[in-house]
Amino acid sequence: MVELLLKRYLWLIDTLKRGGEMNFEEIAGLWAKSSVNDNGSVLSKRTFYNHCKAVARHFGIEIVCRRGRGLNLYSIANPEAIEENSLTKWVLDGFSLGELLLGNGSIADKILLEEIPSGREWLEPVLQALQANRRIELEYENFFGLKFGGTVSPLCVKLFKRRWYMVCRVREERMRIFSLDRVKNLRVTDVGFVYPADFVAADYFRDVFGIVAGTGGEVENIVIRTYAELPGYLRSLPMHHSQRELDSNEEYTDFSLRLKPSFDFIQELLLHRDQLEVLSPQKLREEIAEIITKMKNHYE
Repeated sequence: MVELLLKRYLWLIDTLKRGGEMNFEEIAGLWAKSSVNDNGSVLSKRTFYNHCKAVARHFGIEIVCRRGRGLNLYSIANPEAIEENSLTKWVLDGFSLGELLLGNGSIADKILLEEIPSGREWLEPVLQALQANRRIELEYENFFGLKFGGTVSPLCVKLFKRRWYMVCRVREERMRIFSLDRVKNLRVTDVGFVYPADFVAADYFRDVFGIVAGTGGEVENIVIRTYAELPGYLRSLPMHHSQRELDSNEEYTDFSLRLKPSFDFIQELLLHRDQLEVLSPQKLREEIAEIITKMKNHYE
């Protein structure tokens, strides 16, 4: 029941976000054809008003009515509440995409999606533990065969390259990051913990690309030169929130980034092959060149 109501709330937000001002008859008409309405129910005004109140209560999104002579138009009064809340925006985008795909089920063989690794089943109990500040009993083994068993205090979760990760405090001053698809067993305990007042999840990852964080290292000013179609790609989808465009001409475009050159970041640089060159700092440029040389040696 809760899941069904949540889908209805998301449907209403998505419908008004895309449609702008709409009267009740238009909204009810779209509901009648929605894939979320799997039992063919009719949207009554009373249910609609209750959904509007629930959307405001759960998402902080205000649905208002502009009244006129024989005209009642409904719209979202504060669309910034969607854009400024990354979780709401992500969930809404995912819902909207799901609606689109389900509406085209007849051509499912022509829609190709990426597989998601296992680990999704552990996300719900982890979120429950985060909600209640409960410690988690964990059994874990990474790809190198290194095992971990014990009780941890979950601090946040992060999605990166189709994998869910959990940041935990293992001991008082020690942090660890676990990939949920490598968890062997997980149980939420009845033992509570005090969530650290000085931990802010966004700040923890602010100066890194990817999931490798909290390992030390200095934030550096990094300048990359990009070629071919990569400049356009990076303009439309920046590599990091600190990315800035410095210079551009017909041959190349230079960008600057300010972050820690972690393992994940170096992997991302190498992903772009000969369309990307590190200009500075010199130490990172040399490290990339050394990696490329080692790769070349594998083929000789």
